[in-house]
Amino acid sequence: MSTNTPTLAGLYVVSSEEKLTFPLKHTEVKAKIAGNLSRVEVTQKFENPFTEPLEATYVFPLPDEAAVDEMEIKIGDRLIKGNIKKREEAKQIYQKAKQEGRTAGLLEQQRDNIFTQSLANIKPGEEIDVIIRYTDSLKFEGGDYEFVFPMVVGPRYIPGMPIDGSGDTDEVPDASKITPPIVPPATRSGHDIGVTVEIDGGMPIFQVRSTSHQIQKSEQGEIVTVKLGNEDTIPNKDLILRYQVASNNTKATVLTQADKRGGHFALYLIPALQYRPDEIVPKDVVFLMDTSGSQRGEPIRKSQELMRRFIHGLNPNDTFTIIDFANTTTKLSETPLSNTPKNVATAINYVNQLDANGGTQMLNGIQEVLNFPSPSAGRLRSIVMLTDGYIGNEKAILAELQEKLKPGNRLYSFGVGSSVNRYLINRLAEIGRGIARVVRQDEPTEEVAEKFFQQINNPVLTQIEINWNGKGEAPEIYPVASPDLFAEQPLVLFGRKQDTVAGELQVNGIAAGGEIYQQSFPINFAESGNVAVAQLWGRQKIKHLTNQMFDYEKKSMVDKVTQTA
Repeated sequence: MSTNTPTLAGLYVVSSEEKLTFPLKHTEVKAKIAGNLSRVEVTQKFENPFTEPLEATYVFPLPDEAAVDEMEIKIGDRLIKGNIKKREEAKQIYQKAKQEGRTAGLLEQQRDNIFTQSLANIKPGEEIDVIIRYTDSLKFEGGDYEFVFPMVVGPRYIPGMPIDGSGDTDEVPDASKITPPIVPPATRSGHDIGVTVEIDGGMPIFQVRSTSHQIQKSEQGEIVTVKLGNEDTIPNKDLILRYQVASNNTKATVLTQADKRGGHFALYLIPALQYRPDEIVPKDVVFLMDTSGSQRGEPIRKSQELMRRFIHGLNPNDTFTIIDFANTTTKLSETPLSNTPKNVATAINYVNQLDANGGTQMLNGIQEVLNFPSPSAGRLRSIVMLTDGYIGNEKAILAELQEKLKPGNRLYSFGVGSSVNRYLINRLAEIGRGIARVVRQDEPTEEVAEKFFQQINNPVLTQIEINWNGKGEAPEIYPVASPDLFAEQPLVLFGRKQDTVAGELQVNGIAAGGEIYQQSFPINFAESGNVAVAQLWGRQKIKHLTNQMFDYEKKSMVDKVTQTA
């Protein structure tokens, strides 16, 4: 189906022939933001107005990368608390309870941003509170943090042949679970949602505003509380809230949190709104292009288009060269070239004449770039790799990179093709202390390439090291090797200190012109703070452990991942 009418979240009867909407009495949203982390609790009140016990499905939109960790259902005086199980096991437990006539709930993630909660055996007249708690990271763009609370399950085009009358098709077998009925906004009460957002940026914040709703603001110290205005409380559009933390200088702050699991902290380095050209660290860029047979046709043309964009986007003081690999490797030059019109023209001509054939001898290309002459002092060596990553010796590639990548080098991987090896693309960037992006051969390149290059084009602080000065154990910090700080994107490091003994965190780095950056932060783990700090530390540790399993799952690592989760 395809429709322009908004599809609102809600609780729907599924035991009758048609989906009937449970009246939503009230929605209450409480969010606490610490740094770039949000901890959100959503409570929605429903009641069963029908004369028979019912099974119902609750459809709920969430941010794309939100981590739901708590689910509760209050039915009358009873409280049902959710447990995390594997999907099939959870379904079996739910069906058994349903058949036995017991009240039960089942929460399933249907898509990254759509959850369904099934409720069985709700008695007539019962009031139902559905409570979801989740953690999310805020987006950062142009000096602004952005908090989004979705209120609408957007209508989706459902292709394929119908399987039955439910709406499911052979191409989208779960269509009925992600397509709730259309509910006109006029059926809602005029004042049925309340939103309270408490923002603790760890530093002064400015220009708190919403592009979607009327809001009311109050301040207490550096904490700002935002509520919906009385005239804008019908949940028929997503809430978008923005505020600014960036200023004229690079900023840094630390947020802490402590509980029975230990003390956790998040270190934030926030770039300034603008930097002068002499404040940008000059780069030496080595483009590493896959020209093997699997890139023939549209993929190689896409890589060539990306390369032309990247070369033209370099900063005036950058240097660069190109290495391409298939069965053998060739290169544009034996040494880095300065960014002059003549060298740019030579490079574009070189790229335009590349052809795709032969095997993907990626190890040759990796070894060639790792052995390329070091850049002059004060430059950041940036390796930008374009490939589909389809090779069989991932372990050898990753091991070579992990062993021989020089401390001042960074690797950024760009996947090109209809179906790239995302595992390899992502691992290369994580080991290389860079970032990864993927562009399909059939999608427009401009926006993806522009965003990718903006993210890696303007380093302002490199060689960042974190040292602990204090008693007790040293904290466990992730990412283990700190990436660089770039203009337009904050750098966040997460740490855990199980003994919660206070101390001092010292941050060292190198800015443009070799200028030394050094700053210290006292760390005191008070029994407070946002629980999201601990959860995001856990997520970073799991990512680190997963990266250790290059070619197969090691039981010890799997156990550590499970324990951390």
